[in-house]
Amino acid sequence: METNYRLPKDLNESLKNMEDAIIPSLLDSNKRFTIEFNFEGLKFNRIGITIYKILSKNNNVFITFADQGAVALAQRDYPDIKDKIFTFKSFNESNNINNIDSAMISILPQPYDFDSFEPMSDNYQGTHYSLNPKFEDANIGIGSVIRERRKNFVKTWNNIYFLQPLNKAALMHIYPNNWLLFKEENNRYFFKKEFEIKPDNESIFVNL
Repeated sequence: METNYRLPKDLNESLKNMEDAIIPSLLDSNKRFTIEFNFEGLKFNRIGITIYKILSKNNNVFITFADQGAVALAQRDYPDIKDKIFTFKSFNESNNINNIDSAMISILPQPYDFDSFEPMSDNYQGTHYSLNPKFEDANIGIGSVIRERRKNFVKTWNNIYFLQPLNKAALMHIYPNNWLLFKEENNRYFFKKEFEIKPDNESIFVNL
């Protein structure tokens, strides 16, 4: 697949790029993937359902949320798949946790969900996609056992799609390609640099 050296023009094109990343990830030996859209105003359930439709062509697919309220809302909006939607805790307690030939989408796990999200992730036998996860918590003290546990957990996840506007710039990743940095000039974005791994803030600053 050729590297895409331009940013998507709208959300629909972003979702197509995301699909281009998901398909090859199904052949990856890794089982944990993150997908991140880092800008305001997105309806993440819609993105989650888009991922569901992509994966369900070849897999039995489940969707998980942190709390029962989010589950109820998704079951109301998508009644045809309501039996595929769980909380982290209820999925972990279900027989589906052992389904090695399945895929799961977890939507917006937060640091305060870690105690239910980590055991579900560790017990799950299938391929796991996490949409806009935030695993680490800055409020946990440096050097603490919990912080190390979270850091080690984060390292088990590989990003396959990433899109984020920055100050006069943007960063994008479409698996299996490199990370791409763009610079904004006169309301247009121009390709600046590619990276094998996600660049840190200093690397981004130096290359703009």
